[in-house]
Amino acid sequence: MGFKVNMNSAAILRKRGLGDGTKARKYLASTVKRLCDPYVPMSAGSGAHMKNRTEINESGGQVELRYPGPYAHYQYVGEVMAGRAPKHYTGRAIDYTGGPMRGREWDKRMMADRGDEVVDALADYVGGKRK
Repeated sequence: MGFKVNMNSAAILRKRGLGDGTKARKYLASTVKRLCDPYVPMSAGSGAHMKNRTEINESGGQVELRYPGPYAHYQYVGEVMAGRAPKHYTGRAIDYTGGPMRGREWDKRMMADRGDEVVDALADYVGGKRK
């Protein structure tokens, strides 16, 4: 004696924003962006703060969080650069302003501090539970 269960797993994944769709990935990226905000450096005086220009891009089913601008990479690395293009690292640490949490490798520091919130938010969004 036995039985067979027919289910459309693709439909179940789609309903939860998973599978081929990118809804859950976009939600995750927007959650990470929001929680990273207090950690992202702000450029002094320009008015165009890197944290306010963050982009969530989608391409080929992938979603990425991108901090645009020519200075985003060296802000992330946290070392002063000098010289003409291509610039070189000087070995001096950047002095970040705008709040005590702002600084280099902001995504890693945010995840260390608030990673559980990210996991819980995504689990809630897709209708699941944290393991």
